[in-house]
Formats: sequence, C-alpha cells, structure tokens
Amino acid sequence: MKTTCTTLLAVLSLTFSAICYGQVNLTSNENPRGVYKLTGIIDKTGTRIKAPFDQYKICTDSVTLMMSVQGNRFSLGKNDRKVFNYTGEEPDAHDATATRIFDSNAEHFTLKWWSTYSSHLIFPNNDWCTEFYESGQYSQKGRLILNALMSPPASDPKNPLVGTWRILGQMDELRDVKKELKRLKENPAKNIYNVITPFHLIDFSGSYGDIYPLEFINKKSIKINLKVHGIKWLTKDIVAIEVYKNDNAGIDYQILERMPNQTVLEAVASRYVIH
Repeated sequence: MKTTCTTLLAVLSLTFSAICYGQVNLTSNENPRGVYKLTGIIDKTGTRIKAPFDQYKICTDSVTLMMSVQGNRFSLGKNDRKVFNYTGEEPDAHDATATRIFDSNAEHFTLKWWSTYSSHLIFPNNDWCTEFYESGQYSQKGRLILNALMSPPASDPKNPLVGTWRILGQMDELRDVKKELKRLKENPAKNIYNVITPFHLIDFSGSYGDIYPLEFINKKSIKINLKVHGIKWLTKDIVAIEVYKNDNAGIDYQILERMPNQTVLEAVASRYVIH
C-alpha cells in the first residue's frame, strides 16, 4: 500500500504544480488528474446554472475522491466508486447509462451521470445530469481544507503546535503516562487527524471534518472555537490537549502525535484506493 499511496501523492503533486502555473496547448480527451471544482450544472429543466454546491473532485490514477464543503463542515469520500478516465460523450456500448467523462484535460472536464432522484430540486429523475468542473478554482474554505489535506506537514518555530497530527486517543488525568502512551500507540484512534495552522484547526474525522478558529496563546494553552484549552507536552512530538474539565471528574486529555512526513491524504488513502 505504501507504493500506491506514494504514487497517488506524486500524481497530485504534479497536477497541483500544473494547475498553479497554467497549461497551454491541451487536448480535451485526457484523463482528468488533479483537483477540480464544480462550477456549473445543467439542471432538470435543461438550464445551465452556477454550481449550487462547494464541491470538488480529487482525481488520481488510483481513486477519485469527492469533497463537499458547507460552512465550517466538510465531507470527504469515494462517492463515485471509480477512477475518472476519459470516456467521450458517446454512450457506452455495454451500459447505456454508464457515467461519461469528456471535454477533459488538466484545466477542466465534463461529467455526465444518470440521475434517478425522484424529487430533487436540481437533479432530474431518470435522465442525464451534466456537471462542469474546472481546476484552479477554490472557495476560501475549500482551499484551506485542501491545503491541509494535501500539503506536506508544516512547522513554525514560534508556534510548536503548527503541523499535522494523528489522534492517538484520550487519557484521563495523565496518570501513568508511560504505560498509557504505550497502550494508545498500539491501538490509536483510526483515521482521525488534525492539521493545525496559525489560525485554524482542521479536524479530519473519518469521512467528515470540521474547521475551527484557533488562537495560539502560549505553549501551555490555546483557544479553539473561542474556548481555552490547556496543553501539556508529554514529549517534543506528543501533546495532551485538555478536552474536558470537571471539578468532580477531573480532566480528560486528547493525545496527539506529530506526523513529520506524511500528508493527511497519504495517511488515509489506503481506505479509499480501488484494489
């Protein structure tokens, strides 16, 4: 799986570079590779409308992921269940309602899929829905999430919390830290990661996530979503953040371990890759 994950990240790195610096002389029969934003839809009345959703397709050789952003919440999953490769606009000879990918290159692609929604405001019932995607287009929050998902772990000498972290689990009162850390490392919380920037905490919890405003107060405390949380450093790369405080029950801590090399996408790719 390491080879697959590495390939996936390499593809995305190359396509992100191409998106940032622009492309010229592109044909329109290429496989879409990179990150594309939904920009328009032909709705059930046959009218092309501006995209009503903040939605993205992350297209690689191994998997196609869809990310949707709504407010400070987002989802990330394998909704399409197939790698997006160029098909052309003509119907599939063996499946008349098979999804079609055309007018496709590093800058844009068109997706045509068969909708069976019976009473959707936008999607038709038993008819084609056409969606238009463009690279290099992001909402402010979409860009923040994608950077957190795909960028190599960052660091900041002025703020030791900046970086990419995996959640090991929770610890009560930090009793017997050495023993508890061993237990958590052997059975860490699955697929839960935090990316901390100077001003945000982006929480990737399985298929869903949240963006929280963050303020670094000092090495012993931070403010997340306007609430102050105490911090205890167990090692230089393992931190305990106070998540619950009760005068009678004591304090519970969430334990985070720094990820020095992996991106979040690389860490979670194995559960999405098509084998």
